[in-house]
Amino acid sequence: MLVMGKLVVLKLSGHLINYKEVIKETLRELRSLTNIAKFVVIPGGSVFADFVRELQGRVGFNDDVAHWLAIKAMEMYGTYILSLDESGLFVETYNLLETYNALDNGKIPILMPYKIVRTVNELPHSWDVTSDSIAVYIASLLKANTVILAKPLDSILDVRSNLIKRMTITELHKLSKDIIDPYTPELLYRVKTPLIIYNMLKPHLLRHIVNEEPEDYIIITS
Repeated sequence: MLVMGKLVVLKLSGHLINYKEVIKETLRELRSLTNIAKFVVIPGGSVFADFVRELQGRVGFNDDVAHWLAIKAMEMYGTYILSLDESGLFVETYNLLETYNALDNGKIPILMPYKIVRTVNELPHSWDVTSDSIAVYIASLLKANTVILAKPLDSILDVRSNLIKRMTITELHKLSKDIIDPYTPELLYRVKTPLIIYNMLKPHLLRHIVNEEPEDYIIITS
């Protein structure tokens, strides 16, 4: 349940790099909801992480190197997201203390994850871990109440082509290769942070999510 003052981690899909106006609309939506919840934005890897994967195949560096470069790639996308803020309300943060301080000062942090993930270093070093897992992981460190993933999908259908609006982690695990990275369900079993997935092209859904109003988004429960 989301109530006033609760903390929400939102991961913005890297696919949004092709939709500048949608990113701007998302940032505006977050600003308008700060009286209901506090937000921390985690950037996806976008084309920058895609380049790391391509470069690994070309150059041949190992998965350890690829893991850290891909997380640095998230920060490149985060800097791009920040450049689209028209209000000055969003700020880059690099550790948990900076993030909490930004929230206390009424700002919306775009959390650059490299330093945190490198320092704690609990996640597997493989492509099974992407910005999805990192968002869930950082949400657990922040003790956030909810993680929201903006994704390039409109809905999830069951075997009978019925729209799914609620599923368990186990059910998500069976679909994870098409929806989220393979490690996220495993992580959710451990941290128990509620997860919501919505269509990245529909920022207005964020208002329905934080107000707990029925709409076209997917709730993942344990």
